[in-house]
Amino acid sequence: MSTLSVSNPQSPISSLQSLRIWGRFPRLTPLILALRNMRIRWMRTALTCLGIVLGVAVILAISITNDSTLKSIRNVFDEASGKANLLVQSSAPDSGGFEQTVVGRLASIEGVVAAAPSAQATTLLARDAEDWQTSLSLGGRAVGKSLTIFGVEADIDPQVRQYEIIDGRWIKGDSYEAVIPEKYATEKELKVGNDLVIISPAGTERIRIVGIIKNDGAGLLNDGAIAFVPLQAAQDMFDRGKDIDAIDIVMTKDIANDPNKLSAAKERVAARLGTKYEVSYPASRGSLVTQMLYTYQQGLSFFSVVAIFVGAFLIYNAFSMTVLERTRELGLLRTLGMTKMQTLTLVMAEAVILGIIGSIIGVGFGVVLARVLIILLGGVVSTTINTLSIPLDGLVNSLFVGGAVTIGSALLPAIQASQVSPLESLWVQAKRPNPRSQRKLFFFGVTLTLASWISLYYIPWPPSIAFNIGSLSTLTFLLGGVLIIPAVVESAERIVRPLVTKIFGNEGMLGSGNVRRSAARTSLTVASLMIGLSMVIANNSLADAFIGDITAWVETALGGDLYVRAPIPMRESFESQLAATAGVGGITKIRYFGAKVAPSVVPPESQDENNTLIFAGIDPLTYREVGEFQFAANQGDADSNWKRFSEGDSLFISTVVADRYKVKQGESLRLITPRGEHDFYIAAVAVDFTGQGFIVTGTYGDMKQWFGKTGVDRYTIKVAKGYSVKEVRQTIEDKYKKSRSISVETTEEFKKKVIDLSQESFRLFDVLGMIGIVVAALGVINTLMMNVIERQREIGGLRSLGLTRWQTTKMVLAEAATLGAIGGAFGLGLGYWLSQIFVSALNAMAGYDLQYVFVLSIFITGAFIALIVSQVAAIYPAWKAAGVNIVEAIKHE
Repeated sequence: MSTLSVSNPQSPISSLQSLRIWGRFPRLTPLILALRNMRIRWMRTALTCLGIVLGVAVILAISITNDSTLKSIRNVFDEASGKANLLVQSSAPDSGGFEQTVVGRLASIEGVVAAAPSAQATTLLARDAEDWQTSLSLGGRAVGKSLTIFGVEADIDPQVRQYEIIDGRWIKGDSYEAVIPEKYATEKELKVGNDLVIISPAGTERIRIVGIIKNDGAGLLNDGAIAFVPLQAAQDMFDRGKDIDAIDIVMTKDIANDPNKLSAAKERVAARLGTKYEVSYPASRGSLVTQMLYTYQQGLSFFSVVAIFVGAFLIYNAFSMTVLERTRELGLLRTLGMTKMQTLTLVMAEAVILGIIGSIIGVGFGVVLARVLIILLGGVVSTTINTLSIPLDGLVNSLFVGGAVTIGSALLPAIQASQVSPLESLWVQAKRPNPRSQRKLFFFGVTLTLASWISLYYIPWPPSIAFNIGSLSTLTFLLGGVLIIPAVVESAERIVRPLVTKIFGNEGMLGSGNVRRSAARTSLTVASLMIGLSMVIANNSLADAFIGDITAWVETALGGDLYVRAPIPMRESFESQLAATAGVGGITKIRYFGAKVAPSVVPPESQDENNTLIFAGIDPLTYREVGEFQFAANQGDADSNWKRFSEGDSLFISTVVADRYKVKQGESLRLITPRGEHDFYIAAVAVDFTGQGFIVTGTYGDMKQWFGKTGVDRYTIKVAKGYSVKEVRQTIEDKYKKSRSISVETTEEFKKKVIDLSQESFRLFDVLGMIGIVVAALGVINTLMMNVIERQREIGGLRSLGLTRWQTTKMVLAEAATLGAIGGAFGLGLGYWLSQIFVSALNAMAGYDLQYVFVLSIFITGAFIALIVSQVAAIYPAWKAAGVNIVEAIKHE
């Protein structure tokens, strides 16, 4: 054997030489051969490795995104709380707060070192009031260019929070002076000695800037747009009397460092203050935001599982092709004495090496991808996410899953490789599928699909396991669809062939026919395309359903033609002035504030969550002149609902609230009010997306009676006939914009903000959906490359008979088009059913009442994606096929 020489490094003889060289190290032989195969077939190695990289990267990126977002939000509130160990707030959190005298009741409690009261208000710089507009975030309305005024006790607060003065000094006494973060000072071109001229209920106020602090700690609140002023000054400027919003408590070190002692101290403080107050840990400040992120985190986690599912097909496909391509070589090695176990080890060694390399590279790419997702999610929550946290469990999971999926996907091809016989090695071509096996797979796939459908729609799983069961059922549904494909792919090819022939000519007939010659391989490629495309279609259909419903809500529930807002609540008397403006045909007011559900009615699964809702106070007499509520299904007559609502002590609750608290029309919801707990009759359940649906609506009278609230956050105006919206808007702005610092916005402008935010929310999933398409494209490349290699002698023969390079290229492109058409058809069908599952899943997780609507444009776009992806993926294999040397190909073995 030492006298043999060969020029082809991929030949079986080359493998024999490797065995000769490494014969003295028999245990290393499979590893050496695996490394050699990876080097020689570097293209397939790279494609397989890329599939592993993408799978690992997506899992890690989503883990990093979820962890970093939550930590960033919590860190802001943790740092803002400084040394505080406990936090006291009203049990019915709202802007009215509670009496400052409560601070005195804490002094005698054992272990309390310091109690720092604070009061907050949101306002604007007067110079920003000229063109300010409200912005929208995940939590609902957010005042554009807002400034938070944070009133603190100048002598006590430094014991609780850290303020690093970098210029000037700290505030003193009760003077109208402030310190601001360096970031805000730079953005607004402010310095020590300047005045902050802000909007207040009385008009404008001037606050002298006496210090600049570093951008950390409390300076991170409101993304750095915050000014710390003496507590008394804040209360005077915003007519708060002696009210405060919170008390931060510092306990002794022995209590603070012992969780059990701190918990006991928390109970002591709560017992001393009574049920009107809530005692919690400082981290709870960010719980409402994290509650609203829950749905996004669940969706991202599901997509990470699907990414691995799709990637597994690519890996399995690649190793199946590797085994097929090396059938002759493996048979010859078996002839020379290699055992089945050694053959198995040979293929698995390659899988392990690829799994390690792909996982390591995937970690690096995952960090990069995480940065992209964090930026997108930061835009959704209107918060700068500064933390990049790589959770250890997420890192371990991604590496484990990457390795496990690679080894698992390669196991079956490895077993098949170990069964290769010397006789079988004479034929390097795809086996014809076994019809009986195909029928078994078909019926098994149908069974899985039906079982998944029943699990998703007809079995009421407990909430604690509903998400996990739903994710598993969806994956099983996808797997069922994959198993159905092999039995129908040949029939599908016959249907597609006339169209492909019409486009590509006779070369199209050849290319399309090639698909049937390797049905098993075609099925895997079609499956990859199907899953990637169905995820894109399902995500876009879900986005379209959400945006459609939220648009209908804007047009129906908010109604009107113009919205009038101000950075601080407007006076009720302003309504009569607006109503008297020429062109105003109708006007209604609304006021938003926080209200909390009584613990006694919170279901066990929601006890540990934030149960604060948004309460919207409206005037039922004027509201219907301008807009209308969009009631959920089976809520009866709208007039009857409004009649009962107008009688008072009643609410319209959102579908989200109804779902979370297990209540319905005709029952009651107990809220905590300053006057104690009170049951409100549920007049109807309505569709409302405000604050992610965590909202209830009551009458303006109930708002005053039970919550002691006044003022108006928004006036909605309907323009009278004969007047234009532009004309009335201009009239209102000319009369009141400067004097009252109001913002006048049209319905169309507000609707655009809502739709833009909704689309922003789904961009994260678009990124992940496109990764699925990339993986599918890699599968197409792999399949076509294998087909070209397998038919190299045939292509050489056709070329010798006159087939030109262009005709060869067309033949491969036609084969890709057939794959794209079949994969696209299956993807469109599966995407249709998956879209409905996604809509139902979002309804179940978030409590929405979205209705799936078939949108033809989404499916047309999906069809184009399938065809374009298949054609782009075929460019390299087509180029390789066209470049086949006729002489070398004819003698190819």
